[in-house]
Amino acid sequence: MTDDVNATESVTRLCSLAANGSMQEDPRTASLRRISYGIILPAICCLGIIGNILNLVVLTRRNMRGTAYIYMRGYSAAALLAIVFCIPFALRVLIHKENGRWSNWHQAFYHVHLELFLGNACLGVGVMMLLALTVERYVSVCHPGQHTRPLCGPPHLTVVLIPLVTFVVYLPSVFRGEILKCQVAPAGPLIYQKRDNLLFLNPVFYQIYKVVLEVVFKVAPTILLAGLNLRIMIVYRKSCERRRRMTLSRTVSSDEDPRTFAEERRLVLLLGSTSILFLVCVTPMVILNVTLSESNLILYPYQVFRALANLLEVINYSITFYIYCLFSEDFRNTLIRTLQWPWGPAGRHARGVPMKHSPLPRPTTTTTPPTTAVATPGHVARASV
Repeated sequence: MTDDVNATESVTRLCSLAANGSMQEDPRTASLRRISYGIILPAICCLGIIGNILNLVVLTRRNMRGTAYIYMRGYSAAALLAIVFCIPFALRVLIHKENGRWSNWHQAFYHVHLELFLGNACLGVGVMMLLALTVERYVSVCHPGQHTRPLCGPPHLTVVLIPLVTFVVYLPSVFRGEILKCQVAPAGPLIYQKRDNLLFLNPVFYQIYKVVLEVVFKVAPTILLAGLNLRIMIVYRKSCERRRRMTLSRTVSSDEDPRTFAEERRLVLLLGSTSILFLVCVTPMVILNVTLSESNLILYPYQVFRALANLLEVINYSITFYIYCLFSEDFRNTLIRTLQWPWGPAGRHARGVPMKHSPLPRPTTTTTPPTTAVATPGHVARASV
């Protein structure tokens, strides 16, 4: 410990931290890094960046102006930033390993002080956006007409306040590490390395803060999202069942009941799959954030668990667009109209080619509940440590 402290004061000292780390690291860890952070993670990040950009493109269309879509835009923006901040994290783990060997002080400052702060804060913003969105959908579906105003306050104001508050809450993570100045050889160039700031990490205050942070931004949202989505599914299915009975009693066209059932099935699959996805992908990260330390990073099983936790969380924030396309008909239709695909009706209509219409008027239907359009696309589970 004395040698490490003196190394920060005298640049002529050797980097004992690098030597010890290379001796203690399991030989299998290098191969794990190449596969996890050099191949799998970049591929997932590419899919996530493309998907979230398309999310933002679709969610800014004129027909996407409701309260739910405001939160969805905030969530997609936070997820996009989190994935972008995940890329330098992966490069650092792959190239510079845990402690780093940077020749540039600014690069070292980013990885030591800002890397975890920016990435985890964006993830926290995404979770809070998702929670606010789910609360609003729960109120509109399960308690229609009881609240004339959004329960979480004005949506545009809430979307601004959530990032501000979240970044302030995550600010202490800036001081988790400190920069160590040293030399690899007595006559070698000056390099910068990362080490834990034990004076900041060891006190009981930080240990409590770390646990509370995980409860507020991971555990509690997971429980609330699962409970609220389950309640939404139950109420929606009851509503569909009532409308189905009304449809049969009024002898409306038999085409409407299967269509309503299909819409109900899509919503149930959307809410159920996203709730399970959020639970599976976030739970390992809760354990990782609480147990992360230099002593654990030496262990190969912990490195395997860390890689899996990081990959799952990035998947969580990268798959949103593809879930929307799979389960939300409104989202797919808006995407097709936005892209104006030449082989689709929207593309032909955009080029001025008249569309064929049936000479028979279609009967008006009331079987699809009005809450479907806003509830269907609004529930999703998406940097790491």
